[in-house]
Amino acid sequence: MTLFGDLAFFLYLAAICLPAVALGLAGRPIRWYGTAASALTIVLVLAPSRRQLALLVLFVTGQLLLASGHAWFVRHRGRAATWERRAVVIAALLPLLAAKISGVVQLPSVGFLGVSYLTFRAVQVILEISDGLIERIRPWHYVYFLSFFPAVSAGPIDRSRRFDQDADNPPGRSDYTRLLGQGLWYLVLGAAYKFGPAAWCEYFLRDPDVVGAGILPYMYLYGFELYFDFAGYSLMAVGASYVFGVRTPLNFRAPFVAESIKDFWNRWHITLSFWLRDYLFSRLTMAFIRRKVFADRVTAARVGFVVNMAVMGFWHGTSPQYVFYGIYHGVLMVLNDVYERRSGFHQRHRRATWYRVVSILVTFHAVMFGFLIFSGRLPAA
Repeated sequence: MTLFGDLAFFLYLAAICLPAVALGLAGRPIRWYGTAASALTIVLVLAPSRRQLALLVLFVTGQLLLASGHAWFVRHRGRAATWERRAVVIAALLPLLAAKISGVVQLPSVGFLGVSYLTFRAVQVILEISDGLIERIRPWHYVYFLSFFPAVSAGPIDRSRRFDQDADNPPGRSDYTRLLGQGLWYLVLGAAYKFGPAAWCEYFLRDPDVVGAGILPYMYLYGFELYFDFAGYSLMAVGASYVFGVRTPLNFRAPFVAESIKDFWNRWHITLSFWLRDYLFSRLTMAFIRRKVFADRVTAARVGFVVNMAVMGFWHGTSPQYVFYGIYHGVLMVLNDVYERRSGFHQRHRRATWYRVVSILVTFHAVMFGFLIFSGRLPAA
């Protein structure tokens, strides 16, 4: 059984959602049933791989202990020193770093389902404890946040305080009815994306005649397959979340009508790009400015763009194409910023319809070329 990937899962999903619907329509909390449903789902999905299941259990246990200890320390001893905060963040990142490194140096894999997404959720909690936004960790609430089954495999990357707000405050019957209807629509739409256009593109990508016709057909087919598959999965994850009374944020917002590369990253994999913006880019840029590493804020921000997107690429994987993909987008962000700040032509015409259409086309093709880099099929020079 695969999360949102086969008939067996959808039959199982229908059955496991029924008690959640009954609780929601009665205005009752779903949190405790959702915790049990998430645990059962993870066990069933990972049943063929006991190693992954054991690693996931160890991960959740270790992150719970780390977050609880950090919260206790900050609550009783005040704000931790900079080196202490960094040490805790590095400790939270260790499972992800170990999973990435094990794939590079040919060690036994220590990766497991959703390690990248779960690690970013855990790091968010650690950072907000350091910032004083989270004062204490409630163990079962934290476990539910990390292991919430709709988003455990590939996001979206929710925030703990937002998640707890939904889980702690079940909607009334009328509000839940609307939420349920929206969730079912997202489930249907996501399935249509994944098993319609995504499957169609994947079918042609396997056809040697189509792939052999040239790099451009491959680039467009791969780009659209990537979008419809990932957006479809994300929509289904959001839809299932709504059924459990959790308003997991949407991950895509018409990315192919973006008018600039900055606009694209406000529309594509939104929860990842916003996570990186809030917890890496902003903090890194402010550190550059405070320490006067660069002469001005603009330069600091541009270096931040490249570092931020390079980390995004590494987060996807350690293969060269992922790192190049991140750096490529970082450079595009810098060029976009330079152009918008210095171009009088842009300032004069940016609201004109023809200019916006041209901007969409240019951005679309820059994005598609990035997907070609991501695919690893970029022809050698």
